Amino acid sequence: MNTTIPLLHDNHNHVALYGALGSCLDVSSMQAETALDMLKGLPSDRLSVVRGWKSFELPMTTGTLSRLPPLLLINFSLHGFVISDSGLPFVEQAAPQLAKHRADQSWCEANVPAIFAAYTVLAGINEAKLCSYIDGRVQYGIGSSDEMTVPTISAIDVCLASSYSDRIGLWAAPALYDKLDKPRRARLSGIKLFIDGALGARSAAICGPWIGGGEAKYTYKDDELLALLLKLGMHGTGLAVHAIGELAIEQALLAFKKALERGADFSLLRLEHAQFIDRKQADRAKAMGVVLSMQPNFTSDSRDYVDRLPQAYLARNNPFRMLIDEAGFVPGKDLIFGSDGMPDGIAYAATQALFPPYPSQYLSIDELIAGYGVSKGISGTLSLNIDKHEGSVRVEASSVSNASPQIL
Repeated sequence: MNTTIPLLHDNHNHVALYGALGSCLDVSSMQAETALDMLKGLPSDRLSVVRGWKSFELPMTTGTLSRLPPLLLINFSLHGFVISDSGLPFVEQAAPQLAKHRADQSWCEANVPAIFAAYTVLAGINEAKLCSYIDGRVQYGIGSSDEMTVPTISAIDVCLASSYSDRIGLWAAPALYDKLDKPRRARLSGIKLFIDGALGARSAAICGPWIGGGEAKYTYKDDELLALLLKLGMHGTGLAVHAIGELAIEQALLAFKKALERGADFSLLRLEHAQFIDRKQADRAKAMGVVLSMQPNFTSDSRDYVDRLPQAYLARNNPFRMLIDEAGFVPGKDLIFGSDGMPDGIAYAATQALFPPYPSQYLSIDELIAGYGVSKGISGTLSLNIDKHEGSVRVEASSVSNASPQIL
């Protein structure tokens, strides 16, 4: 069955970071042995930045790292990385903090924006790279995106000066926001916080227990988070908070409530990911006007992470039917969707939405499209082939114009 949809807006991506990494080797689609052979053959006289490493498929032992050429290997989740022994001097020179804390997971989870900045500095960002990445998403159905953690001031300036600036919504970490002048701040959508880790790094703040090891990682203590929200609430801008596990979601909701009661002013409150949110938490978020920004493609975590998540967690991931049918969230209004670039495009997200591991994760194609929303700064259509027999969705063709987007 074929269906035609408009070009969409990805509400959670990292276009500047992925633009910088676009010229880097991506091993995410390679088999482990193929990827390892590729890494072994990289140049020995310079640092190679490689993305898409899946630690659960290709573990990196100290012995392996001692034999590889100069290498910074970035986890598919973006939250983790390893540096080969021969790559350490290169990283120490360009990003000393990254080198110093490479084995300290707690530091890494508490400093994700700084790590993204280091990735960007090491890989390099310019308008050509940025536009190439954005252009490349159109064929996959994405015409515009929110950049949820613009990594550096130079990356902000590249985005703002770009001919595609109207197709990028920018969010910055608090430390970077503090460094910006008023004209730059005025062009941002808001401030983005990370308060827990990621499933891929076994550091999301879930009660657990994890299978095979894992630990909830928090960026802030409760009082620290509240103090920060009160400070950020003086700017009157948007606030987006990364919270994957139910413990992190609880910490965020409590901090939101207390900050709002004490006069914090946010033009928009977003909870990013919220993968294991329960009904009571959903009701509280709804009552506070919190927008849930979620990733239908992460529904596949319920298949991919059977090595680390008990069955109860696999079943609780991305509870879209509860959120829509019971808690009353409305796709496109207070329930919005994005990809996090893992992977890009609408086909994989549509596959997971229409053919999920659990019925509670199902989204109709209309709900999915409404949750993404129509692209900004560019319009067009996309033909999708929905194969119910195979349980898959493919992009068949796209048609693009530069006219103002119209809802189709």
